[in-house]
Amino acid sequence: MTFFAHCYSFIDIVKAPFDPYALQPLKVADGPVYRTGVVLTPGFSMMSLSSIVEPLRGANRIEGRDNFHWCFLSPHGTTIRSSSGLEVETHVLPRREITLDMIVVCGGQDDENYSDRRILDFLRSAKRHDALVGGVSTGSFLLAKAGLLGGCRCTTHWDYINAFRERFPHLDICSDVFAMERGVFTCGGGIAAMDVMLEIIRQQRDDAFANSVAENFVYGGARRHDSSQRMSLCMRLGVSHPTLLKAVSLMEMNSEVPLRLPVVAKRLNVSQRQLERLFEAHLQCTPAQYYLRLRLSKAESLLRHSALAVCDIAVACGFGSATNFSRAYRLRFGCAPSAARYRVAKDGRL
Repeated sequence: MTFFAHCYSFIDIVKAPFDPYALQPLKVADGPVYRTGVVLTPGFSMMSLSSIVEPLRGANRIEGRDNFHWCFLSPHGTTIRSSSGLEVETHVLPRREITLDMIVVCGGQDDENYSDRRILDFLRSAKRHDALVGGVSTGSFLLAKAGLLGGCRCTTHWDYINAFRERFPHLDICSDVFAMERGVFTCGGGIAAMDVMLEIIRQQRDDAFANSVAENFVYGGARRHDSSQRMSLCMRLGVSHPTLLKAVSLMEMNSEVPLRLPVVAKRLNVSQRQLERLFEAHLQCTPAQYYLRLRLSKAESLLRHSALAVCDIAVACGFGSATNFSRAYRLRFGCAPSAARYRVAKDGRL
């Protein structure tokens, strides 16, 4: 059994084991293969994994040659269960140097808290040996823990961005689809993994070939790295009024130190009453109610995805005290923040 998958269907890839220690220098007619090791963590996303592997398989299909190879790795070489319950067989992380062109950590639901010294050491070793090292979705947390993101623009899934910023305040964190600098990349996960893989394929081949791979998956074309992960405010809110959209954007950018509503209105060159009418007409709530919901949603995300104390979350979300925060949170979600965190620890979700 060889180390890497070739042109199997995706379900066959999931079932097929590969031996990393059998790796030998491989050549094909047009030069060396491009070898990728995908590190799986507990509860990894199948959407992300498919978006990593399938573009490589598609590239092989289009070229008619197996120039892109891949394997699945984990600290113990055990079967790893995805968030959807599908299990993938892996091989143990190599303990001696092997030649890999790229290492990708496919993140899981709890990777903001997950850590394994063997993975961190493996990532550092791969970077020292000039492999391209990447983190998909919450895999970015492991790259940060390994010390590989210093001085690099980086990202993670948008739902974890706040927790990522709170955990690693020294990093240059953005909300882009993906970021790639200095031999390291991070991306938002899901379909964003396809965007970054198409960029890597483009670098290995050319634009036309990468576009052919995208078309093979009925994908309109890779997004630019600096595209936003989330839908536009217009799409998310289902409204198009420019003043309202600017007001919501101001609120999103000022959740830790909330702006007073007269200040928001002044910045938008409208009266406070005009602003209230806009919110009531389009969002069926007052500006103050919307602003509070926005800050509580951020708090809910931090409770799920960070280890910050409740009092620190209160401060990060613009509440003057933990008591005020707890009262508002209970009214919004029906339980105290501490109870919500206990539920996350017990069930893995809110």
